[in-house]
Order: sequence, then C-alpha cells, then structure tokens
Amino acid sequence: MRLSHKILLQPSSTQQRYFRRAAGGARHAWNWALSRWKQLYAEGSKPTAFGLVKEYNSIKAVQFPWTTEVTKWAPQKSIQDLGDAFTNFFQHRAKYPRFKKKAACKEAFYLGTGAFTLKGKRLRIPKLGWVKLSKPLRFPGTPVSIVIRQEADRWYASVSVDVAPEWEYSHTCRADEVVGVDVGLTHLAVLSTGEEIPNPRALKHAERKLRRAQKAVSRKRKGSANRAKAKRRLGRVHRRVRDLRSDTLHKLTARLVQEYRYIGVEDLHVKGMLKSHQPARALSDAAFGELHRQLSYKSALAGGTLVTADRWFPSSKTCSVCGEKVEKLPLHVRWWTCPHWGHATTGT
Repeated sequence: MRLSHKILLQPSSTQQRYFRRAAGGARHAWNWALSRWKQLYAEGSKPTAFGLVKEYNSIKAVQFPWTTEVTKWAPQKSIQDLGDAFTNFFQHRAKYPRFKKKAACKEAFYLGTGAFTLKGKRLRIPKLGWVKLSKPLRFPGTPVSIVIRQEADRWYASVSVDVAPEWEYSHTCRADEVVGVDVGLTHLAVLSTGEEIPNPRALKHAERKLRRAQKAVSRKRKGSANRAKAKRRLGRVHRRVRDLRSDTLHKLTARLVQEYRYIGVEDLHVKGMLKSHQPARALSDAAFGELHRQLSYKSALAGGTLVTADRWFPSSKTCSVCGEKVEKLPLHVRWWTCPHWGHATTGT
C-alpha cells in the first residue's frame, strides 16, 4: 500500500533559493521538451519522453550549465511528466500541453528513489544538505519519492511511502453501523441518522479578502518585486481557504469511517455539474469530489465498505419509507410530503 504524507518544511533563505532554482530547472526542461516535441512532430518524427530525456542530458552541461547545480531529478521527471501529458491528450483525457510560466508562489520539483534521505525531522537533498521538517514522517515504511512544492510563502514536502504491512490505520472502524450520506450546498452532508453537517463555505467567506488581494496584484507592474509580493499575499489567502476546506473534509471523513462500517453515497457527476454557471462556485467550494475520494480510500483503510448509488437512481424523489416516487422535485425543495402515507421525507 502506498500513501502520501504532506509535511511543512522549514528551510533557510539559502535553501529556499535552491528550491526555486530546482523548480526553475523543472519548468525550463518542460518548456524545452515541449518546444522540441513540436519541432520533431513537424519534421515527421515520433518523439518520446525517453528520447527527449537522453537528448536533454547530453546538452544540458554545455547549453544549460545552471541546471547541473540542482538535483538531476528536477528536469528529468518534468520531461517524463510531459510524456504522460501527451499520452492523456492522445487518449482524449486532457487538453494539449501548454508552456509553463514562472509563478511567484507556485513552484515544484521531484525527487526520486535514492535521491534523498529522511531521518526523523530532517530531509537530505542532493547538492543542498539537510533541511528541517516541521514533523517526522507519520507512516512506517519505505519512502519512494518526494515532491517539493511551494504554496504562497511556504514550502511543503509530499512524501510517497510504501507502508509497512504491520501498520494499522488510526481510525480503524470498531462498529457495524450503516449510514447513508447525502451531500448538498445548504449542508455539506446530511446523514441518514438525521445529523446535519454544516457547510464551512471557506471560499465564500474569503471572497472579500480575495477580491482585494486580486486587485492589488492587477495594479502592480508586471515583472516587478511588488507584484511578486502581492501574488504571495494572494496565495496566502488561497492557502487559507484550501486549508479550511481540507480540515473540514478530513475530520468528517475520518469520523464517518471510524463510526460506520457501511457507508452509502451517491455517485455525482461533478464535472458536468460544474458546467452550470449559477452553482459552479458553490459546488467547487463544497468539494464533493474530494469528499468522495477521501471516503473511498479511508473506508478501505478502516476495514469498512463504501457503497456508491447509481448516478441516475432517483434517491431524492423516492420516499425512504414506502418507496413512493414523485415525478417532479424542484432543486430548492429539501423536504416533501409523501402522498402515500402523509409524512415529510427527504428521500432515500
């Protein structure tokens, strides 16, 4: 089993400069490989990520000597990712890859197996040395890879770990209860037990701060140091929104898988729902897809079972007691009276 642990780094200013150079090398390799890919394709050749990696490694010491000052994994993995991007494009799973531009608060690079050492609250990176971590790795096992990523003015390490077989999930289910979960915008989730989980609406509550931070960015001259500072301030607001949303979802899903062995949820077509202009922002803020993803993997770790209802099953239109189905049910109606037995219901 492979899990990932995201840890806050505590780098010095010198180490942060190394991170930015490594991320810049990854971005440069992506843009070079994309340009070269287009050139080879126009000439009638069939480019591959493996071939581009070999070509880049053969010329980087002469043409791009600054890339040799950082780990070799940064540019190499970036070109491999470009190959995966083209695979997704040709299989109609993604759009055509685009060139990457430098961002003041969003940089990342990759470290593969053997390119790092983890000891307690320290991480050793090639050509840099030891970097402090805010906490030790929580999963016992073998670290496989690390992605160093910048979010606003902070740096994080996402460590992928092959978990040891004896490891036990801290939220293991100790009951045989059954629950149904109905997600929504008024309430993030309504359980079949009658419990209502409030929607934190992290994005909506931060709209004023986001608007002011975005205006500050637009008023700064492009390429200036003040614009970079304004971008970092904007990034901090976005990070706060993301952290609040993530905290709510993790606490909710961990509690559900611990208290209920069988969890029923509906299979929502989130991508299609986001195409509707009016509720798109609220749907993105609620993060239904992430809620379902966390329930899926956490229930498996906890020893439970996640049951997904069919996407087209009329659960809201069907009475949870007698099975009576109404023909029409407007979106704003949360409760309706069953015509068969005359009591209010929310559906199955």
